[in-house]
Amino acid sequence: MLKFADRFERVISMILLGFGLVIIAYQVVQLIWNTVKSFQQRFSETGLDYAPEYTKTIAILFFNILLMIEIIQTIKIFSHNHIIKVRVILIVCLIAASRKILELGEGHSDPMTMFALAALILSLAAGYFLVSRYTKDPVEESEK
Repeated sequence: MLKFADRFERVISMILLGFGLVIIAYQVVQLIWNTVKSFQQRFSETGLDYAPEYTKTIAILFFNILLMIEIIQTIKIFSHNHIIKVRVILIVCLIAASRKILELGEGHSDPMTMFALAALILSLAAGYFLVSRYTKDPVEESEK
């Protein structure tokens, strides 16, 4: 029964990794397409003047790609070592919170939402600092 559970877990991990890679490839193509389209539209309308509304979609796609890469890293680490790395999870959470701030944009005026996001980012950053300070990562130790 344990062999079946291990094989099942490997199959599910491989399916998730494959699906994640497909999503990353699609989002990279979408990022390139939106970047070219955005630059073309911006240069035709405003020239070389800075226009932040064109870069919002590009930044969100960029953070989506980073988020998926970190999720794939988490799946790989778990499938190989059966260890959940707290540092990687905290990085994923920080990227997701940053992406949420970009989605809200400057026009969002609810101060409680902004305070909540600021408190979330500060607590995640403090947690990452404490975890990285007091735990040793075997990968980092083998590189030294």
